[in-house]
Amino acid sequence: MKRALKQSEKTLVALCVGVVVLVGMWLYTSDYTERMTRARDKIASLEPQFTAAAAVTADAPFWMERQAWLDATMPAMGDAGQAHSSLLEHLQSSARERGLTLTAPVLLKPEADLHHRDLSINLQITGPDNAVFRWLADLQSPEKFQLIKYLLLTPAASVDVPRMTGTVTVARLFQP
Repeated sequence: MKRALKQSEKTLVALCVGVVVLVGMWLYTSDYTERMTRARDKIASLEPQFTAAAAVTADAPFWMERQAWLDATMPAMGDAGQAHSSLLEHLQSSARERGLTLTAPVLLKPEADLHHRDLSINLQITGPDNAVFRWLADLQSPEKFQLIKYLLLTPAASVDVPRMTGTVTVARLFQP
């Protein structure tokens, strides 16, 4: 048997339903606000990465051209010992041509990474300062795949010709 609800009971039921709806709406709204805040923060943190990626994409032809040049011209190492001796002979002969003296060569352990492998030689150099500077400038060129990894020069006391002594580490780069 059903009985009809009194007006006060209907008001209480409506009030309870209203409170449940309001609590549900508040929970939904707070959850939505929290998710939106996290999403905005994530978007804000990703915008610099997007800008960098867009810049890299714009520079892609520039770097693809250089990668193609590297693939075509960078020498392969082969035997590390032979490559070390070839580099040392080249350094000694180019230094002799300029009137420089190379002493105490130390063949350093080959190093490798994702983009290249390198062989390094540490040397002591002595000679006229202008010849030393020209020799060092001649060593570094893209075509030779050589670079100076370490350089310490000190002027030597001399009356007639300014002289330099120093330590230099020269590396030759090879394909990975």
